[in-house]
Amino acid sequence: MKPTHWLLPAAFASLVAGQANAADALDSQQFEERFSGEAVSALNAKVEAGGFHISFDDNGNNDTNLESAHGYVVQGAVSLPIGSQFGLQIDAGTMHGSADADSPFFGSQELDIEAYGLGGHLFWRDPGTGLLGVYAHQTEYDIEGVDITHRRFGVSGEAYLGNFTLKGFGGQDHVKYDSFADGTYWAASGEVDFYFTDDFMVKAGIEHSFNSTSGFAGIEAAFSSSNVASALFADVSFGEAGTTAMAGLRFYFGQEAKSLKRRHREDDPDINLFDNFGALGSCVNGLNDLPDEPVLMAKSMERALPRMMPTAPDYDADNCDVDFKPYNPYPMDPS
Repeated sequence: MKPTHWLLPAAFASLVAGQANAADALDSQQFEERFSGEAVSALNAKVEAGGFHISFDDNGNNDTNLESAHGYVVQGAVSLPIGSQFGLQIDAGTMHGSADADSPFFGSQELDIEAYGLGGHLFWRDPGTGLLGVYAHQTEYDIEGVDITHRRFGVSGEAYLGNFTLKGFGGQDHVKYDSFADGTYWAASGEVDFYFTDDFMVKAGIEHSFNSTSGFAGIEAAFSSSNVASALFADVSFGEAGTTAMAGLRFYFGQEAKSLKRRHREDDPDINLFDNFGALGSCVNGLNDLPDEPVLMAKSMERALPRMMPTAPDYDADNCDVDFKPYNPYPMDPS
């Protein structure tokens, strides 16, 4: 008879390997079932238009200030799938309006505002789980001939928990204030959305940008669930940067009928091109400050009779502030 003592270990090893392969297959199947949704269901688009009013914070500046602004925003986005797990959205928009400013030299003025923006989202998403992606935009502001360029980039995330959606963003803002200053700022936000029905959502959150922190809240209500649908939206933010209010209409264009909740989780992320203009304007106020009192300098050490000297601004754009240093165009008398 041939020896059989090796058969039991071999059979046991074969059984363990078979169970491991079955477990791997089950884990893979469960993973596919859990993360099988498409990042973007199909090519889709949206367009929104609304009016806004902003009350700026003076940022400690009691001299030349942007006090308030009002106007309208028109913006849109196109989203498309990249394979089944990833999506891309391109945003574009324009803002037009006017700002009320006060100056000790020119009195009250009304300044024209024009702005244009372009942004992009690249993201992974499963509509039953959440979203993770990168975001960037650039907006160009023209405030009565003063050009401001704002660039933002960062990471965004969403978690879908039944009727709740949790959203977060973290990144940086880079701003070029015409030709006189550049600033870099950390940016972060957190948001909670709740769907009372599949077509009615309320939201609330907190945001930090341009060294100021604000709370915000909003609603969106869809009128229909057809492949072309309209919705009413209203948003307000309030805090260190002042108060911003905006309301308008949003139009969705898709390839199938959907509820508002499904559009938010299967189609297009939010457009955020001009959301931070209130905080940006308050930062501009901090950079527009004037010296609190004249700077006096003596002509020489022996002559104690001071005279008024011109000053030069020393901009600290990262902190939305400016200091003034004396500038003497006349050489000091060495005698």
